[in-house]
Amino acid sequence: MTLKTYKIILGIFLVISVAAGGVLGYYDARLEAAINKTGDLGSVDVGDVKFDEDVVNILLVGSDRRSDEEAAGRSDSSMIATINFKTKELKLTSIMRDIYVEIPGHGRDKLNSAYAYGGVELLYQTIAKNFGIKIDKYCVVDFDTFEKVINEVGGIEIDLEEKEAQYLNTTNYISKKKYRNVKAGKHTLNGNQALGYSRIRYVVSKKYGDGDFGRTGRQRAVMQATFDKVKGQSLTKILDIALKVLSDVSTDMDADYIKGLAASVIKMGTTDIDQMRIPIEGSYKMGRAQHNMFVFFINFNANKAAMNYFIFGDGKVGDGSDEAFAKEYGGLSGVETFGYSGVSNTSSGSTSSGNTGYNNSGGSAGSGYSTSSTSGTSRPASTATRRPATTAATQATTEQQIQATTHATTAAKPENTSQGNAEE
Repeated sequence: MTLKTYKIILGIFLVISVAAGGVLGYYDARLEAAINKTGDLGSVDVGDVKFDEDVVNILLVGSDRRSDEEAAGRSDSSMIATINFKTKELKLTSIMRDIYVEIPGHGRDKLNSAYAYGGVELLYQTIAKNFGIKIDKYCVVDFDTFEKVINEVGGIEIDLEEKEAQYLNTTNYISKKKYRNVKAGKHTLNGNQALGYSRIRYVVSKKYGDGDFGRTGRQRAVMQATFDKVKGQSLTKILDIALKVLSDVSTDMDADYIKGLAASVIKMGTTDIDQMRIPIEGSYKMGRAQHNMFVFFINFNANKAAMNYFIFGDGKVGDGSDEAFAKEYGGLSGVETFGYSGVSNTSSGSTSSGNTGYNNSGGSAGSGYSTSSTSGTSRPASTATRRPATTAATQATTEQQIQATTHATTAAKPENTSQGNAEE
C-alpha cells in the first residue's frame, strides 16, 4: 500500500519565516531565487469578509501531490496561521477536512474537495463563504517536504504513549522498517518516524482522544516540537534549512514580504502558539452525505462566531469557551444537516476538559445514516485540529465505526472517490 502522509506545515512555515527574518545581504539573492511564487490571494473575489489591519492571516495547505506530479492533489490539511500584531499573539486555526460545506460553483462537499476542484483560490473562497474570514497570503507544501524539514533540524522530541510506540513498530506508518524501533516515553523522532506518528488514527491517545481528533492532536504536538527545535538552531543553520525547503513550497509571498513579516514576528518575541479546531465542541454531528461518505455537519453560526473571536478578538461570548459559543448559537440544534437523515447527535466515546477537549459531540454507536438527499459532487478527504488537550483516557468512538463502514462502502461503490483510504 502506498503511504499517503499528513504534512505538518506550520513548523515548515515558521522555519521559512524565522530564517527569512534574519537574512543577511549575502542570502537575499538565493532567497529570492528559491521562492516558488505563484498566484495572489489578494485578487480573489470573496465578497464582504472580516479583516483587521493589525492581523495577518496566512492559509497553510498540505497537499498530497507528489514532487513528480503536476495535478494539485487533495488538501490533506487546511489551517490558518494568524499573526496578531496588536495582541502580540501567534495562533493556528485548523479546519477539519470532513466538514460538509458549500463550495462555490460545485455545490456541497467536504472542505478538502475545494482544493482538488480549484486549488488554493477555491479553497480560500470556500473558507470565506462558510466562515467569513479574510486571508491575506498562503503557503502550500507538497508530499516530500515534511521529512526533509524534521531531519534538517535534527529530529524532534515527542512523548510517546505505550500503545502509540507499539503501533508504530508493528505497522507501516513508519514506512522504513529500519526505523520501527521507537520506545514509549520521550523519544527523538527522525522525519520518517515523526511522519508516521502524525498519521496515527486508530490508537486512543490519553491526551488527544481518538480517530481524527487524536491524529490532529498529534499533528499539533509535532508542529510545536518543530517550532521549538527550530528556535534552538543557529542563524546560518536556519537559513540553510529555509533555502533547502523553499523550492518545495508554493506561496504568493515574495522575499521582501516574507522578510518583513518574519522580522516583525521576531520583534514580538512570542514563542507560544495558541491553537483552535473547527468545528468547536458541541457544534457538530457526524453523519453521511452523498454516496454514503462520512462528514461532519456543523452549526455554521457558532463556528463562524468562535473563529472570529479566536482570530480577531471580537464578539466574545461568555468566557470565550467552545461551550459558550455553542450554547449561544443553539448548539446541536443549530447544526445544518441539509436534509440528511439518520445523523448521530449523542455524545459518545471521548471525554473533554473545559475548552480544550476532543469530545466527539454527536457520536452514537449503531446509528444508521441515510443517503436520502444529495447535492453537489463527491471527492477527496483530509485533516485539521484544536488547542492542546488535557483529556482523560478515551475509548473507540462512532467516527471509527463510521469510517470502517465507509471502507466497505467505498469498495462497493467505485464512483465514490471522496474517502480514499480512511487511514490516510
